[in-house]
Amino acid sequence: LPLPPPPPPAPPAPLTEEELFARMSLAELNSTSPLDSVFFELDQSELQPAGQAALRRNVEWLQKWAGTRVTVQGHCDDRGTNEYNLALGERRAASVKEYMVSLGIGGNRIATVSQGEESPVCTDQHEGCWSRNRRGAFVVTAK
Repeated sequence: LPLPPPPPPAPPAPLTEEELFARMSLAELNSTSPLDSVFFELDQSELQPAGQAALRRNVEWLQKWAGTRVTVQGHCDDRGTNEYNLALGERRAASVKEYMVSLGIGGNRIATVSQGEESPVCTDQHEGCWSRNRRGAFVVTAK
């Protein structure tokens, strides 16, 4: 009698979260926006409670993925001079970094850069748009 055909191979086990993370390029990882932006009041660089909560979530993510490094980009709306907005963006990025370092993330894992008003997410001239541009945004630069 002929032997019965062998059973089909078992499907491969699904990839673990760590395996999926390891396979992602930095561009793919950043396209998923794994870290929350924080938002600022007009002419301010102090973190608001909602921004602090977002940064606590970001710190948890950075603690989970201990090999990652990020750049915090300080952004402004388009009111004010370029020089003023570059300086304000710098203060915003520094404020974000200082808070995250205070929560235990090594300062060597966080770079800062001011984008001033050069990279708006919205270009309309009203508060709803301006408030979206006043932010500290994250780019993962190493994993």
